[in-house]
Amino acid sequence: MAEQVILRDKTCRFPYRERNARTSDLDHIEPYDKDGPPGQTNPENLAPPCRGHHRAKTSRRWRYERLPVDSYQWHGPWNSTYRVTPPGTTPISEP
Repeated sequence: MAEQVILRDKTCRFPYRERNARTSDLDHIEPYDKDGPPGQTNPENLAPPCRGHHRAKTSRRWRYERLPVDSYQWHGPWNSTYRVTPPGTTPISEP
């Protein structure tokens, strides 16, 4: 499953980031609930942010969702929003 996510995304999918996904963490987009239903760990709910960006998400400074067609939308501090696709980052709203 990790290999599938790495091959799909190729890089850390944080805005303007290009670090290889092989050196990234594997993160549950929707937080894992140990008492939740089975199947929470699946490629559609996993992404490869690098360690620093994984921590930014875990600390709730940033949040993101996976969109169709291999893209992500990140929401950050000060109401900033970015769409990250394989070709690159598009700012939706910036502070």
